[in-house]
Amino acid sequence: MTNLTQDANCYEINHQLAYYECADSGHPSVSMVLSMMTMVSDAHSISLGLDRATVDATGGAWVVVGYDGNFASEQPTFGDQVIIGTRALAYNRFFALREFWLCDQRHQHEYVRLRALFVMMNLAKRRLMRIPDQLIVPFDSPLEKRLPRLTTPAKLGADFASQTYRVRYFDIDINHHVNNARYLDWVLDPLGADFLRRYQPQSLAIKYGEEVKEGAVVESRYRIVHHEGVVKTVHEIWSAGQCCTTAELTWQPSVKL
Repeated sequence: MTNLTQDANCYEINHQLAYYECADSGHPSVSMVLSMMTMVSDAHSISLGLDRATVDATGGAWVVVGYDGNFASEQPTFGDQVIIGTRALAYNRFFALREFWLCDQRHQHEYVRLRALFVMMNLAKRRLMRIPDQLIVPFDSPLEKRLPRLTTPAKLGADFASQTYRVRYFDIDINHHVNNARYLDWVLDPLGADFLRRYQPQSLAIKYGEEVKEGAVVESRYRIVHHEGVVKTVHEIWSAGQCCTTAELTWQPSVKL
């Protein structure tokens, strides 16, 4: 039987990879990995009595402002039983830092390790608000004046290619803004099937800025860099004349099934 940690600070769940969570490589797509991280953080909150109604009563909602982390060369495949875990690392008045992992059932192989920075958004005013004590104290994480910084994506520069997309109704989540995982689809899709079949992510840094609205047109800008054996891509998502999201990934050769 799998030994799962489920306490105030750390929470793990079992999960069987579904076919729709995997690309044609058989491995989970990056956007689905982020969706899994959202799933376990929601489960963690609910286990502490912090359900949707409790959060809504504060007038706010949790919003991710960035991720960074690494992907192992060996990744799980469709049908595998895995563990998804999260830990509340630290917080201050306006920010909360979490870590996430995806590993095998024996905790012997770690497929993904990510950090995420959260803020509370006032849904009526669409601006940041102080994190209410009742939503953060139960996680038993330390209060720190300054939190570690996430990796800042590299600047794209003037030499880039691009592709446009329209925000669809089903890109919008329960907080009435574009789901964070959808940005990863916009970021990665322009790289093309040949690139995405040849390479798989090794590291990721993504920073979310301005909100993209329902029905908007977004431009996904990107540049592929090959330097001294390292393959890197740099990305920006633009809408209505603003840079809304930046991202940087390094890549490793795909492990064939």
